[in-house]
Amino acid sequence: MLRSFPFKRIDIGLKKKVFPQKFEQVHTKGQIESVRRFLLKFKQNHGYFRNSDVALLTRKQVSSILKINEVSVDADGPIKNFEVNKLPANKPIEDRDTAAKLTHGEKNKYIFGVYDGHGGSACSQALSERLFNYISVSMSTQDILKDVACENHGHDKLVDWYPYQSQYFNHELDQVYKENLAKFAKETLANFEECSVEEHLRHAFLRLDHDIMSECLPIGHDLSINDQALENGLSGSCACIALVDDIDLYVANTGDCKAVLGVEVDEDHWNTVEMSHAHTGYNSKEVRRVLNGHPNESSHVIKGGRLFGSLAPLRAFGDMMYKWSVKERNQFLKLFKQHPNFNVYSEVLMHEHYITPPYLTAEPEIIHRKLTPKDKFLVIASDGLYDMIPPEKVVKLVAGHMEGKQVLVDPNFDIKGCTIKEINQRLRQRKSHLSNVPTDDNVATHLMRNALGPEHGRLSTMLSLHDDVARSYRDDISIIVVFFDTDYVKNFYVEAERDIDGIE
Repeated sequence: MLRSFPFKRIDIGLKKKVFPQKFEQVHTKGQIESVRRFLLKFKQNHGYFRNSDVALLTRKQVSSILKINEVSVDADGPIKNFEVNKLPANKPIEDRDTAAKLTHGEKNKYIFGVYDGHGGSACSQALSERLFNYISVSMSTQDILKDVACENHGHDKLVDWYPYQSQYFNHELDQVYKENLAKFAKETLANFEECSVEEHLRHAFLRLDHDIMSECLPIGHDLSINDQALENGLSGSCACIALVDDIDLYVANTGDCKAVLGVEVDEDHWNTVEMSHAHTGYNSKEVRRVLNGHPNESSHVIKGGRLFGSLAPLRAFGDMMYKWSVKERNQFLKLFKQHPNFNVYSEVLMHEHYITPPYLTAEPEIIHRKLTPKDKFLVIASDGLYDMIPPEKVVKLVAGHMEGKQVLVDPNFDIKGCTIKEINQRLRQRKSHLSNVPTDDNVATHLMRNALGPEHGRLSTMLSLHDDVARSYRDDISIIVVFFDTDYVKNFYVEAERDIDGIE
């Protein structure tokens, strides 16, 4: 997510070739002039903008860059397979993504997550290591909760990770993470009751955010602070989680990542069902929620569509400088004055008009849907994708990619018994589908290519941007595309109908 005003959305001649999509209005003339001066200077100092028709990278080099992080994984049950890719703009990348199966209870519980960090990658990394475990604990049986409550036992029973993702874990905080997860398990066991899946997800999100905050607190007689835990809390992250429990799809979203469902109406028409809503200043309902929680503070709580004029997402994990009580904030400011990095921390801690906190929450907005045979795929992605292309086009691109791959797999058709008109119609249809034959086998890569291009010259320019300026033109992009098994979903309804008939 952009933390400064959006360079990549400003409509001036220099950028029309590279960024032809619609541009949003920036907020002041001063900002516009500042960006104009920056871009003109940038153009003078970087030769590849003097002639944007000359590609810096070959087509093979472009494809190599786009494909470096792609992954395809076969699954079972309600999930046929899923495909993943990511592309950094920040260095290091602040996005994370994870996929796993919950190992307890029914076998067909899949869970996918995309995390979009800001202010660094510390918080998104912590979520990628911990959030699935918290969700699993919240949904666990009493026997599993007893095991996890023993701290060093039972953790391996919670989540079966898909090994495609980075296996990095924060070993310095590993024991702290285990202790807090065990404490969560103990408290869940002590207050055990049957809850809806939505309640379990909400509880897990809020509890993890609470623990991230508590781990930042000074400890011991000398009031020492763990710098890594503090980094987790001072940085922030959005999160979008999709839980597939047989034919039940739950999407829990905090922040501005997004999940969209591709629904096949007929052979040539698709519907786009948004399974999440971005919690930003462009969401009027979300803005009202924030302002209603802080009456008489509307003049400073949201400025320029951002929280205190600074933070773009209006819900997030971490970002504790927007969540502390006034007393806690003042205590931390005193402690931080003795900290070697005080100047860095003070910039984010000293908001004016800090009157009625908390101003930010990690509480997710949850949408539930029963899958049908027409529900073909789910795309979960950070806002780096949706900044470039809208959800409707995302669905259209995935659908076209599916058609193109089907043509490659089964190029022939049986003409026996067909009329000349039917044969002609099939041939025209095949010709149309051939135009969709994808360059990329991985559909996440296909989405990324079309978001940044798809013309080679534009792709080359976007992928050639220097690390120091790339973030001003595009965001980190992380994508997970989950394909549902239509036959499994159909059979589920058939079996359910048989059970009903048997009862009758």
